[in-house]
Amino acid sequence: MAKRRQPGTKPVDAEKQAEKRARREERKIAEADAKHRRTRQRRVRTGLMIAAGVVLVGAAGFVIFEKAVPPELPGVAQPTNDGRSHLAAGQAAVYASATPTSGSHSPSSSRCGIFNQQVPAEFAVHSLEHGTVVIWHRTDLDGDTVSGLREIVSRFDDRVILSPNAQLDDPIVATAWNRLKAYDTVDTEIADFIEMYRNRGPESLSCAY
Repeated sequence: MAKRRQPGTKPVDAEKQAEKRARREERKIAEADAKHRRTRQRRVRTGLMIAAGVVLVGAAGFVIFEKAVPPELPGVAQPTNDGRSHLAAGQAAVYASATPTSGSHSPSSSRCGIFNQQVPAEFAVHSLEHGTVVIWHRTDLDGDTVSGLREIVSRFDDRVILSPNAQLDDPIVATAWNRLKAYDTVDTEIADFIEMYRNRGPESLSCAY
């Protein structure tokens, strides 16, 4: 005997029910995909922000490092720091070399510029303390070599001294505070030495020609 359908009910359409279930599954899959994409995009953005932060921190660190550790020219010696005390007026100093780069010095510094007579070492060291570069040359150099040195030094309007030095073994010696390099002849790097080491003394004081 067939079951009677209760009043007010409709026959179940299995095909339609299956379609509804399929649509629900599709929506779930689509929503899961969208959520996965959003999560992945957030991770990518976070990764990019972290990478950018690392780059900025690295750049800032590099700048700080450069300021904390100034660059150096290859082959430049860094002699022992012998201090920076002042001598009594008229007192002579005893230096370990003819081209000292630190040590006790005269209360007065030398003016900057090109000299025909040797600048006293006590005055030169005080100038080095102020951030001046002193270029020494042997007294027996030929005129063309001295002219070449004069041309290099004249490019700079301050904090450079060119002086003969009768005690030199090397033809040319470039000095700054605790820095020194010898040259056999006029070298374009001498200008680089001046540019690199000017204003790097314990004090920063100008000197006029």
